[in-house]
Amino acid sequence: MEQGQTEKILEIGIQLTSERNYDVLLPKIIDCAMEVTNCDGGTLYLYEQGQLQFCVMKTQSLGINRKVQDAKEVPPVPMNEKNVCAYAAIHRKMLNIEDAYDCREFDFSGPREYDKLTGYRTRSMLVFPLVNHEGDLIGVVQLINAKDGQGQVVAFRQEYEKVLQSLGSQAAVAISNMRFVQEIEQLMISITQVFTDAIDTRIPYNYYHSRNVYLYVQLLIDYINDRHEKGLEEKHFEPSEKSELLMAALMHDIGKLVIPNEVIDKTTRLGNKLPFVLEHFDHLSALYHIDYLEGRLSNAEWVRTKNELLDARVRVEELNRKPGLSDEDVAYVKELARKNYTNSNGSKIPYLSLDEAECLEVRAGNLTSAERDIIRSHVKYTEKYLKKMNFGKRYPHIIEWAGAHHEMLDGSGYPNGLKGEEIPYEARILTIVDVFEALTSSDRPYKKALEEGKALEILDNMEKEGKLDGDILRLFKEALSQKKGKLNLFYDKAETE
Repeated sequence: MEQGQTEKILEIGIQLTSERNYDVLLPKIIDCAMEVTNCDGGTLYLYEQGQLQFCVMKTQSLGINRKVQDAKEVPPVPMNEKNVCAYAAIHRKMLNIEDAYDCREFDFSGPREYDKLTGYRTRSMLVFPLVNHEGDLIGVVQLINAKDGQGQVVAFRQEYEKVLQSLGSQAAVAISNMRFVQEIEQLMISITQVFTDAIDTRIPYNYYHSRNVYLYVQLLIDYINDRHEKGLEEKHFEPSEKSELLMAALMHDIGKLVIPNEVIDKTTRLGNKLPFVLEHFDHLSALYHIDYLEGRLSNAEWVRTKNELLDARVRVEELNRKPGLSDEDVAYVKELARKNYTNSNGSKIPYLSLDEAECLEVRAGNLTSAERDIIRSHVKYTEKYLKKMNFGKRYPHIIEWAGAHHEMLDGSGYPNGLKGEEIPYEARILTIVDVFEALTSSDRPYKKALEEGKALEILDNMEKEGKLDGDILRLFKEALSQKKGKLNLFYDKAETE
């Protein structure tokens, strides 16, 4: 073998083992085998579920260069020893056939029929299995019509059989490694699914949130990449970058697993404390009634106190659900919190505890400052849990991106108060999508869903305040306007029944 050919074979081996894209690797195997043997055509079959599935076909003289994405397009090769490819697979043996039409050992009715339809003439054939380092059958390569220096069809030279055995082994290992990587990625997705299912058990609406954020991020990435291909956008996402950002989108809220339900599901100011507050008022009323019966209160005092407590009960229930509190409302709560019942021993029982009063004094929303801090801590727990997962070189940025999805460009976000360029581009995408999905979600127990236009107005205002990335927001709005109903979002089950 000539020195130049040896170098070419070594170069081919490097190409096969260094390729990271599955869709590029498979055609490259055929290209390399055809280049080594100087043949006209080649077909690659992958061994899947006990069958040889057609994958790649190339015939230079006919201008055919075909990949099959769906196994249903072309029926699998029967695992019958009369079929040359099946025989090579079953016996893990290379077959060098000088002229298919003269060979009686195998059934070549298929190639003959194909030749009639195309005017082609299948003559020499070299078929070899792809077997990896563990002895597993990965597939079969079928090469057709080797050519000499003048372009005439000749038999495949025996000296190339050893080379192709080596190439087949390298190709099989490369495919196996790539499949292994895909299995690892699928495992990561499965683990993520387990996390989100666990969140679903505790926080049903967050289940939809994580998946919808994933879908919106996918929509935006695809839109950005489409614009990049058209020369309209400099930024784009490589397949590995897209995969990593989508994984971060799914996992960005796993820290909510440790947030108490009474905080994360709180739909009113008092939340699950309301029944205890109302029961406490009834208890106080009973104590005052006993004082009246035992002569420690006059009838007028008893009637006045009883009515005060009835009014307090009604007022507290109203303030508990009121969208926003006025100064008068807050003053009433403070006054109520200062009141006490004094028993016969001189012990005092407050009308409201400090915690209950703090809840009722929240002017907007339902959470106290302490409860907001608890909610915000989910980001740090997300980082904590993700750090315990070994993402390796495949997903080196997931922790950084997921952990920054509540950071704002003006530094007002959390948990680290990052500003401007300190926040990665990908985290800015998560921030915008996260806010938008939360605003438009129909399954939140504490608010009504906003229409898409109103939610975008809020995002626009946040961008004007310097909190959000204007360029990303523009792209997101454009992507939304062009989605044309293709986004199959998750919704509250009760809503769709």
